[in-house]
Amino acid sequence: MPTTRSATVQPKLEEVKGTVTDSKKANESRKRKAPPEAASSKKRKTADAGTNEGKTTAKGKAANKPKTDNSTTDDADPIAINRAPVLELWTSCVAHFVYPELSWDTCLSIGCAVASITAMAKGRSIGVMEKPDPGEAAERREKRKEKVEHDELDEVDLMSFHLKLKDGQAMVGEKPKKGNETTLRKKYGDEQYDKAKQAMQEGVNEWKGKEDQLSHEAFKMYEQFRPNIPPGQKGWGRKGQLNLQNVKTTINPD
Repeated sequence: MPTTRSATVQPKLEEVKGTVTDSKKANESRKRKAPPEAASSKKRKTADAGTNEGKTTAKGKAANKPKTDNSTTDDADPIAINRAPVLELWTSCVAHFVYPELSWDTCLSIGCAVASITAMAKGRSIGVMEKPDPGEAAERREKRKEKVEHDELDEVDLMSFHLKLKDGQAMVGEKPKKGNETTLRKKYGDEQYDKAKQAMQEGVNEWKGKEDQLSHEAFKMYEQFRPNIPPGQKGWGRKGQLNLQNVKTTINPD
């Protein structure tokens, strides 16, 4: 840094308090009065120059820090979601694997039906939904049975659920449940939906030749990887965390 000098004429050392000194003592005096920082500044610069590699810069970034590959950690990021959409997507993937002749839209309908049936059973068990009258329920079941026999509807057995299919849609009671992937995707978010669907589809594909066993165990698998929520009415409608690594581990037949 350039220094500024005063315009005032500085007195000679010989004139200060009448002291007589030679040039050697004058130089030693200047050295003693020099600030210690100035004496060691050059040494610090030299030392720092050899240790810059790997040091953190002023912007907080390491000079030679290797880039982190996030591609292997994506599945570790949990998805905040309700249980019903998880069961709906999982059931759809299992149905499409166990019944490959069915369209994906029909499998989505099956997933929607199973999720609806499970939600109604849960709601009634914790008292947030009214239970049907036993007599009326028995009468409706008898009418549905007669209708099925008359219409000759297709049937599927999946995950301990026995469902009727009409015009490519699963029936819940007397009403068809239309699967809607656009609506289901919105509940996850586009990127999270694609990751969850891929994880589930890759998992079921490992069960080639064991389709019946997968169908039998699939609901128990869902109970293991589904999001955790508080029990009873406190958890009704609440979101939990879906971990895709846990999904893959649970589905793996090995």
